[in-house]
Amino acid sequence: MTRRKQSVLVDLQEAFPRAEFFHLDRRDLEHIVDVLNQKARGGTWPYAEALIRLMDRLKECGGNLQKMMDDDPELAKVVAKVCVTRWMPSTNGRANLVLQPSAEIQALSPMPDSPQELKERAELLAALFFHVWTLNPEWDKLTGPCARCGNYYIKKRASQKVYCSRRCGNAATAVVRTRERIASERRDKLARAKAAAKKWNRAATRLDWKHWVAKKTGIDPRFLTRAVTKGDLVPPKFVKEHPQRKVGKA
Repeated sequence: MTRRKQSVLVDLQEAFPRAEFFHLDRRDLEHIVDVLNQKARGGTWPYAEALIRLMDRLKECGGNLQKMMDDDPELAKVVAKVCVTRWMPSTNGRANLVLQPSAEIQALSPMPDSPQELKERAELLAALFFHVWTLNPEWDKLTGPCARCGNYYIKKRASQKVYCSRRCGNAATAVVRTRERIASERRDKLARAKAAAKKWNRAATRLDWKHWVAKKTGIDPRFLTRAVTKGDLVPPKFVKEHPQRKVGKA
């Protein structure tokens, strides 16, 4: 029978059954990602918000953890004290150093009685997750948020810095290409509309410029109206000797 590894955060699972921390390996990061990506109905999760704030502060310090702690001594004290190191012997003669949550963490109520208690609990647990994350050998593989879906993720390769998956990357690229196509089509319509509008004063027609241009180019008159409203298209000036006064047909 395969023995389950001793939890790095001894006693944490008893106090918080959903927590699954082990020997500072990939599973730790996966659990932290789950916390970061939790969203409550109608908004974000307080625990995710508190942890994201810490990660964002580290980014603002250029990834310099020492600077982040020096800038906020009180935060440094909290992060340092959320875990204690324990020496744990094994049955094969080897010992392990494991992390145990502080007495303050273990004493937290799983069901806060007030918004203030919820805030304090979220900030302490965020400090705990931050502490464990920064000790993980693969800490730098946890990144985010994804430029498309907003989720945090574990990088599969060093160059993965923008999107959490190929699916998000491909979808974002498709959106960009669609926008570029629409913009290109609009520029083409405007160019054709401007060229046609210049010819309206010389045309033998009773149609106003907008309907004449629409007829000649196949462009919807509503597009021309919007273009004029936005200032992208200037209506041609009416000439007194316009041929439409002399001709009965377009």
